[in-house]
Amino acid sequence: MQRVHRRFLIIAVVLMAALVVPPALAQTTGTVRGKVVDTDGNALPGVMVQVTGDLVRGERFAYTGEGGTYVVGALPPGLVTVTPTLDGFAGAPAEEVRISIAGATTVNLVMGPSTVTEEITVTGERPLIDISSNAVATNYSSDFIEDLPTNRYFHEYMAVAPGISQSSEGAVRFSAFGSSTSSNTWNIDGVNSTAGDTGNSWWYINPDTIAEVQVLGIGAPAEFGDMSGAAINVVTKSGTNDFELNLGYYGQFDSLTETNVELPDANGINRGHTRDEFINTSLVVGGPINVDKLWYFGALEYNSDAITEAGVDPDFASPLEWERYDLKLTYSANDSNTFELKGHYEDYDYNYARSPFVDADAASLQKGFNPAWTLRWQSVLSGSSFLDIHYAGWTGDDFWRSQTGSTAPPFIDFTQPVPVESQGVAYPYDYFLSRDQVDVKLSHFADDLMTGTHDFKFGIQANQAEAKTQVQPGFGGVYYWLYEYYPGYPYYYKYERLPHYYGSEADTVSAFIDDSWQINDKVTLNVGVRYDNNKADIPSYARLDSNGNPTGETIPGVSNVVDWTTIAPRIGITAKVGEKGVVRASYGKYYDGNVTGNWNWPPPDIPTATYGYSYYSTGPFYTYRYLTADNIGLPDPNLDPPETDQYSIGYEHQIGTDMAVGILGVVKETTNMIGWELLGDGVLEPVLDEATGLTLLSIVEQPTLRKGNRPGDGSIAPDARYEQEYEGIVLNFRKNYSNGWAMQSSYTWSESSGRIPRMFQQVQHTPFYGSGEGNDPNNHINADQLLQGDRKHVFQVQANWSLPWELEATALYRFLGGRPYSIQQQVFSLAQGRTQVIVSPASDDQRLPDQNILDIGLGRRFKLGGSGNAIRVGFEIFNVFNDDAHDFWEGAAYGRGDLIPDDYLFPRRVMLRFNLEL
Repeated sequence: MQRVHRRFLIIAVVLMAALVVPPALAQTTGTVRGKVVDTDGNALPGVMVQVTGDLVRGERFAYTGEGGTYVVGALPPGLVTVTPTLDGFAGAPAEEVRISIAGATTVNLVMGPSTVTEEITVTGERPLIDISSNAVATNYSSDFIEDLPTNRYFHEYMAVAPGISQSSEGAVRFSAFGSSTSSNTWNIDGVNSTAGDTGNSWWYINPDTIAEVQVLGIGAPAEFGDMSGAAINVVTKSGTNDFELNLGYYGQFDSLTETNVELPDANGINRGHTRDEFINTSLVVGGPINVDKLWYFGALEYNSDAITEAGVDPDFASPLEWERYDLKLTYSANDSNTFELKGHYEDYDYNYARSPFVDADAASLQKGFNPAWTLRWQSVLSGSSFLDIHYAGWTGDDFWRSQTGSTAPPFIDFTQPVPVESQGVAYPYDYFLSRDQVDVKLSHFADDLMTGTHDFKFGIQANQAEAKTQVQPGFGGVYYWLYEYYPGYPYYYKYERLPHYYGSEADTVSAFIDDSWQINDKVTLNVGVRYDNNKADIPSYARLDSNGNPTGETIPGVSNVVDWTTIAPRIGITAKVGEKGVVRASYGKYYDGNVTGNWNWPPPDIPTATYGYSYYSTGPFYTYRYLTADNIGLPDPNLDPPETDQYSIGYEHQIGTDMAVGILGVVKETTNMIGWELLGDGVLEPVLDEATGLTLLSIVEQPTLRKGNRPGDGSIAPDARYEQEYEGIVLNFRKNYSNGWAMQSSYTWSESSGRIPRMFQQVQHTPFYGSGEGNDPNNHINADQLLQGDRKHVFQVQANWSLPWELEATALYRFLGGRPYSIQQQVFSLAQGRTQVIVSPASDDQRLPDQNILDIGLGRRFKLGGSGNAIRVGFEIFNVFNDDAHDFWEGAAYGRGDLIPDDYLFPRRVMLRFNLEL
């Protein structure tokens, strides 16, 4: 009940503050700005500049000031028409002006004297590049998204943006300009879909519903918080006055799938990748309920996918299925006020593929469902002011179980080259999370304040994020494994810990102000500052017995485990060089969101963990280590939020009317990352380990463990802190569609290094959850290294063409430099038992294979009589070169020091597509 009261209190405070504080332009919209002059180049004040389009609701216009300048903001992404009107003057409208998310499109208009016999047709210029913003973003319109060859995951649009390092093919975790995978923020129609516990997008959307995607990684203004990597902004389509229907089918089959890698299965039979099934169907429909007043847009998507990897019997293929539903209603109450109601729901069953090394009982099933909702009010207060208020929320329920329903304790045999899992699933869990948010934002354009013009954006925001997990080593709280430390002498091990809850409740209140100050026609100064207050608690939870049932006892929670107040200044400058060039420079301080999965485990009074060994599988087991609540403390009371200082400078030059080239340099310095801290209150004894040749620390008396910003005095690196640094140079070329083709390309050189909390992972700093990685003093040996997301060279090209016979072709080429890896080894010579050490740090000499990936598509539309009615048929070929590089080392074997390739690129394959468009 207390939580409910706090929720309504936050909403009430924000709504009241909206009446007092000039609250920002929504990150789901864009801006048209420019100057209106006469045929002699003199500024024209008092011109009404009106913006119209299929998605523009109500009347959207502005009047030019004394300097002839105007701004029309809060426009949805898409194509609009910009029309100037002034008594005694005439000028043709600028048509097919593209609006982009959080972008400012410049349209300079020219008008001449109007007479009865004379018609003025001049419209001035439309620069291809944004001459007012220092932010560097990549935007993909619905046309690009429709043509890009993908496997129908919306995350793939982020993967092809400059500065992005994807962990593996099809993965949903990315490092943006060297930042951690949990340092991004995901926004869908203004809804923060980032899970507070994971730092990653929790729910997905149907690609056919996307109007535009923006990846904003450098120079983000103060409106954007909770990120030091990238803000990924997605806007979905809305209904218009024209009826729209798109029925899509996408299919992949084993008969259209090649083989690039063959490995022996458990019976010694060579097996390649098998595509058992891929069927994706989508229905999108939209139109008017009441023309010019009320519109609808809805979508249904169903997906069934089943594959087996190389070396796996095709009989082990298990399906991954999901269903997604979307509905959006838009109501224009009058020319000034628009309301929007949106609902989203998805249901999924992920039966993770079995293999000869994972029996049916140990194979995992992930099942869940996610509803989301949004209520939004947008109001045109005047020709220069726009208000946006919205409430949004979502929940997620996620479960991890055995595919067969087995509740036996898991057992892993590490004596095999690839560990064999049996009996039950490891670490079954029940996971609930949610987010609620309220945003109040206002934009205001002023041309009479100080020198030049100002495009102000103000905003306040409040949100709550909750996460709750019930977890255990295995059902019954027991986990077994077999390990052969000395050849011929296997030992059985047992890990016990009672089932328990852990989680968090986090509240954030934020405010920001941004000003795009156009000092003159050449120079724009972008300044802003952001305020965030993050508070988080560990709530009270029931104590559980070995079967996961409440015992009737409650474990008290802890308030204000996190209490962060941060101020983040942002400043940038944009200057025109000649008529076609723009220089951009920026500095900004960015703070990661409060990713509670980094610190909310262990909870208060966590059940004791017991580690034992035996010569026999049935025991008796001799205890060699206890880890009790007395040895684990709450996070450092002076815990600081991860923060990043970002510097950039770049130049962009327009070539002709439809091409641009650019270069960008970026430096990022991140400190105060959160990981395990070992206090100096233990007793440690140096021991020379013969297996590794390293001098290690044996724990005679366990030091206190807690989450902090440094390894701590009890580690082998007492003076170090958790930090990382990124340096990068990006070259880019883009051509808008003309003469039958369009292209975007980029080359990125970068280096990312540092000492991060999760030093053993093959993905760069995923949250901790219940992991103990880094809580042994020896884990920090050789941990200052190149980072897992570092790809020194990345070259990408996306292009599409209109070919003879009305054919449409597209291509996506990617060269991805291999990610670095460390050489790791497990040691057993210490009092604390098995531990992990880095024998050789990640470096340029130790990298996974480079990848050369080419995807192409070819299709044709056949018109069906009526305007816009068509059937589209085509196909896409993925991995044309049939590259066989691998993305990872086999996890459990890698932890022991065995480099066994794993997770190979999917081979060459064909996907057929069919669309009915009405």
